[in-house]
Amino acid sequence: MGQLIKLQDYISRYEVDMFRYPGQFIRLKKQQWGKTKDKSTDAHDEHKQQFLDHIFEFQLKWASSTIREKSYVDREFYHDPNLKYFLQRFPDTNLVLYKPIFKLKNAPVEVEIIIISPTTTWLITILEGEENSVFLGSNERFWTEKRGRHDKKVLSPMIELDRMDGIVRTIYSLYGIELPIRKVILNRTGFFDFPLVPYDIELVEKRNYEEWFTSLRKMSSPLKHMQLKAGNALLQYCQTVCVRRMD
Repeated sequence: MGQLIKLQDYISRYEVDMFRYPGQFIRLKKQQWGKTKDKSTDAHDEHKQQFLDHIFEFQLKWASSTIREKSYVDREFYHDPNLKYFLQRFPDTNLVLYKPIFKLKNAPVEVEIIIISPTTTWLITILEGEENSVFLGSNERFWTEKRGRHDKKVLSPMIELDRMDGIVRTIYSLYGIELPIRKVILNRTGFFDFPLVPYDIELVEKRNYEEWFTSLRKMSSPLKHMQLKAGNALLQYCQTVCVRRMD
């Protein structure tokens, strides 16, 4: 499971100690899974999903509270299919910032999804429409989604990716972080038609999705110091809204 180190502007355990909590999460998850396996002799898949859902709620707790403070989580995140997807289907060594709000020059900026793997920082924006629709890409401000006879204009996802890229590169340069940055436009339900796609952007769609997804899941490298340093640096510039815990 990917580790949720930042969710919107909620306070996170990882902000308290980025170098301790990722390893602790992996150990706790292994212990919990050991207990679950001991109890379940049959219906393995069902137990596994129950386990993943239990850990998902635990992650939301870690991503919205510390021992002394807490943030109020919007209930929609408990049912957000994309959040579940990035947490439940990727390895434990991936650190996920989901719709974080960065504070730069006093202006808050919400971005989409950042995943810090042991070897790469992935900047991901999701562009999905109707099943099997085709997005016509260009360097213009708007793209077109072709759905049978109907066309629909959508804002170019490259605008969001360039903004994320600028933020992450600025922070990395301040902290001397050397970790490759890769930009992805993700469309699991349809296709892209963009012959002259910029060299630094990967289009992941129905035709190459499985290959991309498998390559990320197969990553077996342990947590790395530079990766934790990168996560810590980004958290320093994230906005946090919280109150003191009374419980």
